[in-house]
Amino acid sequence: MRSLIVILCLLAAQKASAFVELNLFYFNDALTMATASSNNRMYIDAAVGFAVDSKKRYNIGWNYTTQTATDTSGSSTTKYSSTQMGPRFVWMLDKNNNWSLGLGLYLISKAKFDDGVGNTPEWRGTAYKFDVGYNFPINDDFYFGLRMNYSSASYSEQIVNSASYSNVSISRSVMYPSLYAYYVF
Repeated sequence: MRSLIVILCLLAAQKASAFVELNLFYFNDALTMATASSNNRMYIDAAVGFAVDSKKRYNIGWNYTTQTATDTSGSSTTKYSSTQMGPRFVWMLDKNNNWSLGLGLYLISKAKFDDGVGNTPEWRGTAYKFDVGYNFPINDDFYFGLRMNYSSASYSEQIVNSASYSNVSISRSVMYPSLYAYYVF
């Protein structure tokens, strides 16, 4: 992590172009029958970084992600919530910067899972996210777009009640579309 910070500082000293990025997905589904059920999903990504070339096609930065998934069936509710952070790489694929590929390597991933009956373990591990997007240019520096995202987290540590530690093998993967804004300055 220190080497990434050093690289970002060196790029800033060379007056490289910086970028700010925000990615958002929200979904709500409700079914009302004899037993009501609902599903809610919200994923938010935010990244800051620098372009490493003069055409602003290759970008590196730091990403922070939060994910929440709540499922309710009758009186039972389960909730998964996580935060992830790590380096982010964004490549603009064509000269007009219409298509982009992104990769986030989340070195720090923490999650909590509430099973609806009083158990809320904390999980720790790593994650990654891959995305491909189409960018609609608003001007030379600002883009609004659509992305298809694939996110996968692997947890190897579990902590219960801040005291009981154990090794686990838990993973969660999700594929989702999103809207995003990307600004290079």
